[in-house]
Amino acid sequence: MIKLLTNQPNKIRCHNKASGISFQQFWAPMKRMGTATASPTQQPSNRSTTVLLVIGGLLLIGLIYSVVVHDTPVSCPNELVGAWITAANGYENGMLVFTKTGVSFSVGFEHLDAQAMRRIDVSAEGPRTLYTIVYGDSRSDEQTLSFYYHTKDQTITFKNQAHLVWTRKAVES
Repeated sequence: MIKLLTNQPNKIRCHNKASGISFQQFWAPMKRMGTATASPTQQPSNRSTTVLLVIGGLLLIGLIYSVVVHDTPVSCPNELVGAWITAANGYENGMLVFTKTGVSFSVGFEHLDAQAMRRIDVSAEGPRTLYTIVYGDSRSDEQTLSFYYHTKDQTITFKNQAHLVWTRKAVES
């Protein structure tokens, strides 16, 4: 065990009982050196750099997430789910089918085009409701279908073809 044997500033006198050695040391008081710690102007710079790097990293993660992750699943309203037909000339063999997550177009028995719904916008306009459905297999392949659903008649008319009246043939469960 080493004991400090003096109370004088700038002087240390120690004694080690185990070895029987004593020593004294004199020194000048230590000066504070400016290089031992970073200057106050450097600390905020380092902190702001760290904050900017963290914000940049979070933005990059958010961008990657928005590109990679698929859109949240869309659920078609029950009033639209089912097969819709029309008696209009040229569409006798055509059918429009809405499922909970997709839309299909059928022109005769030879052609069926099924697409995933990506987004549904709904807006009430008096006795009818305007539905705008964005569909497609990917964001680069999106298409839009806008139509009115008439609550009283339970029919559909396309926004740009009001003369075509579609009625529901069967409801999916």
